[in-house]
Amino acid sequence: MFSFTFGCKGTNPGQFQYPRYIAMDSSDRVYVTDQSGGGISVFSEDGNFINKIICNKPFAITIAPDDYIITDGGGDHCLVVFSPSHQLVGKFGVYGPGKGHFNGLLGIAINSSGTIFVTEVCNRRLQVINT
Repeated sequence: MFSFTFGCKGTNPGQFQYPRYIAMDSSDRVYVTDQSGGGISVFSEDGNFINKIICNKPFAITIAPDDYIITDGGGDHCLVVFSPSHQLVGKFGVYGPGKGHFNGLLGIAINSSGTIFVTEVCNRRLQVINT
């Protein structure tokens, strides 16, 4: 049964241009990537806007068990990691077909042990990254 919606078209905090993927952290905050270059919008589970994490046209997103946020680097062909307080921690990977290289990053998942799984459209593979 339908409950409610939040967010709308726009460029102001809490609004979207091209919302893509969503993830939730251990405190039930909702993270929404906006591929238009809007970064990652963070909401409470009842739809109140909390923060915007600035990053380059994010598409995929996952939240680690320790609430670190992992997203793709937009066109930068890398993984980008943010702390639970939304501070940039670092980047991993470069463009290419080799191990640890990315091309067309599309999906990111992480298991309870911290192993990261990444799908790539252009390299037609899934990479497994031990942290």
